Amino acid sequence: MDYLRFGREEGEKFVILPGLSLVSVLGAAQGIMSAYALLAENYDVYLFDHIQEEPEGYKISGMAEDTLSALHQLGLEKIHLMGVSMGGMVAQTIALKEPELVSSLILCSTTMNAKHGNAAVFEEWKRLAEEGNVPALMESFGENVYTPSFYEQYKDVILASGQGATALDLRNFLISLNAIRHFDVSGKIQKISCPAFVLGAGEDRVLGKEAAGEMAEALSAEILISEGYGHGVYDEAPDYLTHINHFLLDLRNKLKNKK
Repeated sequence: MDYLRFGREEGEKFVILPGLSLVSVLGAAQGIMSAYALLAENYDVYLFDHIQEEPEGYKISGMAEDTLSALHQLGLEKIHLMGVSMGGMVAQTIALKEPELVSSLILCSTTMNAKHGNAAVFEEWKRLAEEGNVPALMESFGENVYTPSFYEQYKDVILASGQGATALDLRNFLISLNAIRHFDVSGKIQKISCPAFVLGAGEDRVLGKEAAGEMAEALSAEILISEGYGHGVYDEAPDYLTHINHFLLDLRNKLKNKK
């Protein structure tokens, strides 16, 4: 499992778990560091990739175990944990498995139960990946994750991001997609006790708007629904990280006041 580290080394630890992708997100390392510059000013930021070869039957719980192993090997403790889409599922599982590790939980465009998932979209992605049709898969991914205007503006970049995808990448994608579709912690998410912030989108065509509301209610968490954005609101909304930064600052102030 590869990872990217940037930001303020002496700052509090901020860990990002990315969502489903066909190729390694670390190929866009410079873009990631630029996008998260606001948080990097104050936090020691880690972004973890997926493991390089996923075993058959790999589940979200297995992803959580592998990520926990990496966190322990790096000696990370008391982390602020941000999970995006599939990464949010892994983050919830980590918070349930080792609650003492997670100081706060930030859940972006994700769900506690994959029943919210758009079955038609998942089936299309599955079919295209099985066919090895990378251009069509990336096109469908872009059209369903982003708003039409954003997709048209960055279409070339989105389609190009799948270039170089290997048979192993397609296999990993299918295994991860299956893991997403079987994810469900709705019966135990209430056991998560750390402060949480849920961010959803009004036009989420992948997991649905309702998923965020149900999660926030179950966690008694703060919630922000960005209207007019789709599943990829985390890439589109210009004030997205500002809201996350405010959540963390408010949390820090509350802890100071308690002392």
